[in-house]
Amino acid sequence: MRFVNLTLVTRCSLTLLVLSGAGASLKADSPSLMYQDYRAGLTQARQKNLPLLLHFYTDWCGPCQRMEQTVFSSPQLESSLAGKIILVKVNAEHSPDLARMYNITSYPSDVFLDPQGRVLGTSSGMLALSDYIGQALRVESRYQQSQQFVKSRTEAGNGPAPYSSLEIKLGAPAPFPKALMQPGNTKPDLAGDKPALPAEIHKGDVPPRVVFVALDGYCPVQLKKNREWIKGQAEWIVEYQQQQYRLSSLADKQEFESQPESFVPRLLGCDPVIMWETDRALPGSTEFAAFFNDELYLFTSEQNREMFRIDPERYINLRHALVPRDVEAILIR
Repeated sequence: MRFVNLTLVTRCSLTLLVLSGAGASLKADSPSLMYQDYRAGLTQARQKNLPLLLHFYTDWCGPCQRMEQTVFSSPQLESSLAGKIILVKVNAEHSPDLARMYNITSYPSDVFLDPQGRVLGTSSGMLALSDYIGQALRVESRYQQSQQFVKSRTEAGNGPAPYSSLEIKLGAPAPFPKALMQPGNTKPDLAGDKPALPAEIHKGDVPPRVVFVALDGYCPVQLKKNREWIKGQAEWIVEYQQQQYRLSSLADKQEFESQPESFVPRLLGCDPVIMWETDRALPGSTEFAAFFNDELYLFTSEQNREMFRIDPERYINLRHALVPRDVEAILIR
């Protein structure tokens, strides 16, 4: 597990937060630590609200056999992790579907899951007892911190996603009805049917393509290279993945065009916390931006950015293969 700096990007200043493994874990009745059956382990994880650790091994793997002798046979493993994590040892040759589900290609490998089976983190290779325990305790600590944060958020009446007045799919076949676009109409009645097409669009016509101005028009090259919020210019525009990026100079435009993936936000600019919790792709905001591993992420709220700060590895492990039509545009202005 790597612990790296998370740089929060605000339009006024840069704030550096260093991730740590600190945080007390919740008390729990101490269930058995180790299971051989995935379903039994998952049931215990759900009942106790504990993270689940899947240890994948094979009978022919030499490092796996050494870990069996030095790690899993040690009483210290039980005394250190019981009541904090549920450990399931998985023989990959006996459970090939499970190994395939978590993309296991080398042994030994470990996958940390939450009680709903979502990936919190992964590691591979042989570890000494102290390193293995330390790794598990760091994941457990971050998980419990996030659980406390979710509890506080829920008690305050806040969900993982902000209220949105209107949602469309990027590239949807219809523009917004003019009635919903009037100033001050921020909460249209969506209880009924889909918006009707304006009169000028007839059946069989090709509807206009929806293209968003990404990053609120700020230059992605200046943001990535200098961490500066510099507005792009109308004459230096590049459309990429159905999003319009505005660059601040010809040189920035050429650099962006040469390697756009280096500058665009991850997950098409969608909030990774919402995607992880609800499987929805909602665009984040430049108000809540952060660089992690020198890659830009956008969030819909400060709370979601804080959730990412607590435990970023669970969110960067998202396996969603997004395409522009998956993104939901939120109209709240």
